[in-house]
Order: sequence, then structure tokens, then C-alpha cells
Amino acid sequence: MTLAIPSANAAGSTDTHPCAARVICTEHHGTSSPPATGGGGTSGGGGGGGSSTCTWNQQVVPCYVPQWGWFSEGCYYQESNPQPLPGEEAWGGHSEKDGAIYDSACITNTNEIQPFGQTFLAQAPGARPKKTPEEVAFDALMKIEVGEPVLHAAPAGDAVVGSPVWLWIDPDKGVVGPLSKELTEDGITVTTTVTLAEVEWTVDDGQGEKKVQSFTCKDAGVPYRPNGSPTCSHVFTQSSARMQDHAYSLSATLKWHVTARTRDNTDINMIAYDWTPTYTQAVLRVPVNEVQVLN
Repeated sequence: MTLAIPSANAAGSTDTHPCAARVICTEHHGTSSPPATGGGGTSGGGGGGGSSTCTWNQQVVPCYVPQWGWFSEGCYYQESNPQPLPGEEAWGGHSEKDGAIYDSACITNTNEIQPFGQTFLAQAPGARPKKTPEEVAFDALMKIEVGEPVLHAAPAGDAVVGSPVWLWIDPDKGVVGPLSKELTEDGITVTTTVTLAEVEWTVDDGQGEKKVQSFTCKDAGVPYRPNGSPTCSHVFTQSSARMQDHAYSLSATLKWHVTARTRDNTDINMIAYDWTPTYTQAVLRVPVNEVQVLN
């Protein structure tokens, strides 16, 4: 899985493109290995799912590979998405009434699968195998979006060197979670949940080797209240007088832990899908002053 989340695919609005910054954007090619072959021969039996096998040149090959599609006569085929426009060369004079256009990938003499372009087929080589619970959980994960965080600091205008500055994010569930999505596919119902694991804050601390500092908080912080205690804070060691606009820049990265379970409460291992979205507007400016001591 390489977000995206994709290929299975994985900033203000909550209704965005599947590869928008705050949607899990990954690439899922499954676990099938490229089939071995010596080139030439005929295809034979098999069908059904990724676990079924076919033969090619007296070699056993998977009948279905998620990245490439269904096997037939030395090549794998999956329906092109989107389909070419009517009349385009790929149709070869046919129309959608006659069949469909497929992306093909063929086995080479070096035992590899290489893309071979588009071709027209009157009938699909096979049907998509039923999805596994993990695949359904991944599809549910693709539907979860998180909002842009709003960052806060206190004191915001008169922070001083050597004194902790409170840091927190608006406690909106759409931003800090947990967020869940239930999805049913191929008779399997799965609930996928993302939970905030930690927040990494980055501070532009000026010039030199320590220009950018990062530190981690285990939660989104708590809003400032007099006589309270912060769960996330930072101590500045120099004033911001030398910084642009006389203020430090702070940004935050939210890291999410992914879990999933089926309707009968069977856990699905989703560790490989833990993800960190990208935020474009979450920046905070904090001026920091020196303490003036009068004699």
C-alpha cells in the first residue's frame, strides 16, 4: 500500500476528489507475484478468484491479479476506466453494444508482466473475485475524510521566553476524530475507524542548525483555561524579534491510527494503512517577547 490510498485509489470542503490532501490516497496492488513463464503455449482452466490458478506454457499462473485483471492466452485484461469515446481508434469499428475496451498486460519471455495497451473484447475474460474483509475495510477507509485543523496558542499575543506556550487544535470531531465508516461489499460488512495517534508540531525557530524544530504531543491538546495544565506546550528560548513579522511560525501534522472490524467483531489488521494527511492552511503565528527586568 503506497496512500493512495492507490490501482485502488486513495483543504476546506469535505466533499473532495479521492486524492485530495486529507483523504487516504493509496495504491493497492494485492499480494500476487508475477507468474513465471517461458513464453508461448496455451492457457487452461481455472477461474473464480485470486487463489485460482491457470496454466501457461506448462507453468502455473494466477487467474487473477488485482493490478492487471483476468488471465487469458498469455495476457491479463481489465476493463478500461474510463472507456474511450465512441469512434476512437481503440474500438476498431466496434461500439459499446458489441463489448468493451480492456487494458492488457502480457507475460514476457523474462517472466514479467508488461502493459500492452488497449484492446477490444466482446466478452470479459472473467469476473471480479469477491473482496476480502481487508479490501472492504480499505474501501471504507477511502471514504473517510478529516477537516482542516485550526491551531491555537496561549498566550497568543504576549508569550515570553522561557514560559510554556499552550498549543491545541479545535476539538471538532471532524478534525480530531475518531471517525468511522461502515461499508458493505460482497456480503461483508466492515467498520473502519481512524483515531488520532499523535500530533507533530513544527516550529520555525530562526537561523542556524536549529532553524526548524519538531516535537510530538500525544493528543490534540486542551483549550487554555486559567490555572489549568496544558497537555501540549512548547518553550521558546529566544524572542521572535529577529523573525519575519516578529513571530514564530508553527504548523501541525496529525498522525492517524487505522483499525477495522467485521460485523461479528473480528479484528482486521490495518497497521499498514496508518496515515498522515497533508494540510495546507494549518499555520499559526506566535510572537514571543523577552522578559524585561527593571532594577
